Amino acid sequence: IIEGTNIRYEVKQGKKAPEGTIIRRRGAKCICCGAPIEFAYIRDEGTEGRISAVLLAIVGEAQGGRVFLSPNKEQVKASMTNIPDDVPESDTPYKALGINVRAYGFNQHKDLFSPRQLMALTTLSSLVSDVQEEVQRSGGSKEYAIAVSTYLSFIVDKIADINSTMTGWNINRDGLRNTFSMQAIQMSWSYAETNPFSNSTGCIDNAIDWIVRCLYALPASSEGVAHQADAQSNHLLKNVMVSTDPPYYDNIGYADLSDFFYIWMRQSLKEAYPDLFRTMLVPKTEELVANPFKFEGNSDKARQFFEDGMLETFKNIIGYANNNTPVTVYYAFKQNDEDENSYTASTGWETMLSAIIHAGFSITGTWPLRTERATRTRGVESNALASSIVLVCRKRLEDAPTTTRRDFINTLKRELKPALHKLQQSNIAPVDMAQAAIGPGMGVYSRYAQVLEADGTPMSVRTALQLINQELDVFFNEQDGELDRESRFCVELYSQAAFNEIKFGEADVLARAKNTSVDGLAQDGLLLAEKGIVRLLTREELPALNWTKLRSTWMLTQQLTKAMESGGNQATAAIIATLPGGSVEQAKALAYRLFSIAERKGWAKEAFAYNALVNAWKDVQTSAAEIVATSRDPKQGSLFDT
Repeated sequence: IIEGTNIRYEVKQGKKAPEGTIIRRRGAKCICCGAPIEFAYIRDEGTEGRISAVLLAIVGEAQGGRVFLSPNKEQVKASMTNIPDDVPESDTPYKALGINVRAYGFNQHKDLFSPRQLMALTTLSSLVSDVQEEVQRSGGSKEYAIAVSTYLSFIVDKIADINSTMTGWNINRDGLRNTFSMQAIQMSWSYAETNPFSNSTGCIDNAIDWIVRCLYALPASSEGVAHQADAQSNHLLKNVMVSTDPPYYDNIGYADLSDFFYIWMRQSLKEAYPDLFRTMLVPKTEELVANPFKFEGNSDKARQFFEDGMLETFKNIIGYANNNTPVTVYYAFKQNDEDENSYTASTGWETMLSAIIHAGFSITGTWPLRTERATRTRGVESNALASSIVLVCRKRLEDAPTTTRRDFINTLKRELKPALHKLQQSNIAPVDMAQAAIGPGMGVYSRYAQVLEADGTPMSVRTALQLINQELDVFFNEQDGELDRESRFCVELYSQAAFNEIKFGEADVLARAKNTSVDGLAQDGLLLAEKGIVRLLTREELPALNWTKLRSTWMLTQQLTKAMESGGNQATAAIIATLPGGSVEQAKALAYRLFSIAERKGWAKEAFAYNALVNAWKDVQTSAAEIVATSRDPKQGSLFDT
């Protein structure tokens, strides 16, 4: 409610809420007068300490859901506590991967929390130390007391994650979104505070439940030993099994992000583990990440640091590894770099694979494993990876042969195609296909001591990655040849223009080349053709499902995608239950193809739609089978026969 130059807030029920202001990179606008506000001005206000917070609403439990209320004076007063004396005093990084809060005046970690949140966290941290002393006074051993306090410190960190000024409100499930919904600390312009003594999201009971569930899931049937050490140093291990999830080049600043939790854990456990917590913040000098901020912004020096460290690490690993046990390397880094010739190859993949291969390993298999939660914030209309690609590596034979570029490409063509078919049949998400294809492709490359170019120089890993991605494109293009002529036309038109308009003459030439006609495609409900303009019908414009006209794989794929978008698994299963398996598998293969086109073109929403369809395929097929099983009439057969 705007009253002159003052703004106050009330919670009201209704559909005509006044428009607020959204802060983007180009700035914002004043909700009082509508004047534009430069982004630099907003940041300057933050660094000068002139950004503050106001309590907008109270969320309460109600019958059948939650109720949103305007705060009263007592609630406002309760939110305005003093900052406790014993908060950790530590600086946020000046420049770090995934952390930009210092640009808004959050110069210390304590600035990431409200005074009330700091009061809760400092109190809980001190209680962890008290519990350790109490356990020992009650007859428990020192080791047992430290173990209990360690688990309790995890609970404090869990509460910190859900109780900072960077925790947003998740409107999809009416609950808090934790600080680390992704591997970053990004500025948030509104936040929610939980009551740690309630039964709602972020409360102490929930944090305890999470930790207890994790403990019960641990394989605690035998003893083990954990040792923290630098992977780039030789520790004289022999005949061990190695399974590693290496850092993802410049994707995540692990050490800087870890400080958020470290400061609270140190507060609770510095007496229990004096060696581990001897530093105020997490050590960062030796961290193996391609962070240009460590090298005064020099990306080349950061890349060289990462490459050298990764190679040294895998040289150690090949010395540690048991000859009879494969080394497994988890990687979930998306290929998104293109060179001047538009050939895709990722610097992150290139450096990691170079280290593996130059250390003396060959890649013998690929396991795509679903590792990412569907509920993460990037899951909504995002094409983030759903799987980690596990590369299975063994020591390359000492007498491994050398081959030529031509022989490498011929072998790649012969072996990659059946591997890709197998990946599709295993229902790997389209967004993961390019990453998964690296395994069998690099398996061919890495079995040789060297692959020589025409001039006799060794082929680089980057060139091999580009050739693998080219063969992936060939694989999808060949699948186009298996489509009906109408679908081939639609795929080609989609690739050129998506659902946008082109001139009739251009469409007519394309249709003739595919042995079909614009008029016929329009009659089948695939196109809009009028006034010299032609375009594909969007999924929203598709005619009602008519089984007698469902002659093209394109139409089936679009109808399935439409059903998934509007009705989810059950609506999609209802269609699949009526169709023969062959046509359904063709539709799934086309969804892969359309995803690859949309991804390359940067059509994120389109790519997400096809990725979502394939991601849900197994569940949809299960539901379709249940529909068929429950809808049969012994006298007349299936309900869908007509």
